[in-house]
Amino acid sequence: MTMPDDDNTPPAAARSTKPQDELNQLGRSWFDQVREQSEREDAEVETWRREHNKWQAFNRRSKFATDFDA
Repeated sequence: MTMPDDDNTPPAAARSTKPQDELNQLGRSWFDQVREQSEREDAEVETWRREHNKWQAFNRRSKFATDFDA
């Protein structure tokens, strides 16, 4: 039976950092794309809200609307 601190233990396999670096870069680029898409969608929603609020006053039913119904 070998103990972990014996001199006969094989050296730990050296992990290549290149695949990990590529994976990290891929993750960063994915999050960047998602953040940009989210910012675009937020801007579109804000534009829609401004336009909606601008025209909402014209779409309200007037208290005089019954006078003009035929």
